Amino acid sequence: MKFVTKIIVGVIILVVFLIILFNSFVVVQAGNVKVLTQFGRTTGVTFEPGLHMKIPFIQNVVNYSTRQVTYETSDNPEVSLSNYPDYSVDTTSSDGQQVKLKYTVRFSIDGKKAEWIYNNIGDMDDVVEKVVKTETRSLSRNIPKKYSAAQLYSEQVFDVQDEVGESLRPIFDENGIILDEFLLRKIDFTEEYFNVLEEKQIAEEKIVVEMNILEQEKIKKEQEIVRAEAEARQIEIKGEALKAYPQIIQLEFIQKLSPNISWGILPEGGVIPILDLSKLQEQTGGSQSITGGTSQESSAESSE
Repeated sequence: MKFVTKIIVGVIILVVFLIILFNSFVVVQAGNVKVLTQFGRTTGVTFEPGLHMKIPFIQNVVNYSTRQVTYETSDNPEVSLSNYPDYSVDTTSSDGQQVKLKYTVRFSIDGKKAEWIYNNIGDMDDVVEKVVKTETRSLSRNIPKKYSAAQLYSEQVFDVQDEVGESLRPIFDENGIILDEFLLRKIDFTEEYFNVLEEKQIAEEKIVVEMNILEQEKIKKEQEIVRAEAEARQIEIKGEALKAYPQIIQLEFIQKLSPNISWGILPEGGVIPILDLSKLQEQTGGSQSITGGTSQESSAESSE
């Protein structure tokens, strides 16, 4: 019995020793820091990654992640793979349209401010709940109200993302949090808004088509005006030429006469047409000829 009692006591002592031993060492994994506390108060010591010692049962540590972690909003947070999932944010646009924002915040803890964070905010969960969640949801609800639904539906959504991110950065800095990135993944609109948007788009397309038709008509009218001005100018130039050279009228007259007239002479008095009687003779079967401005008739008698 004494031997069994000694064995039991020995085992108890060994277990206590192991418990004390394991509580005397602190292993800090890479990407983390741990704040050393004693009876709930900070000691001014923050353990970096590695092996450290502490007083068992008297001193404890609070862990903070210096690695990038994510807080994410979605319609189904239970299936999210982020570190801290949450529900999406509901808000309204400047023109009263209901919208729903889904975003992701990537952040990490400044290890040098871990002790301050513990004294003023709390542990890692408190940081997310009191700062990350509160501030991001507040800004994501208020900033979009400055934009219309059409702006939120267009490329100006990136302006909203940048504005929220720039507003978050100094707030996070003040609380020992490093903001890596704020991503506005999606803005959901109601079905009624999409119907209105579709009707508006159809109306705008009709206006564009009508404007194109009016523009084409305007171009046609301008072309007709230019063409008429060109023709008027041609008539004006031709009139000036005829006034300066009246012989041109007689020349055009000759050119438009019968094809039997093949040439003409231009004396000082004007234009005199000369008939090509050879062609005329072939057509009429006659035997007339003209030489030096006089004509002779001759007839041939046949002898029996």
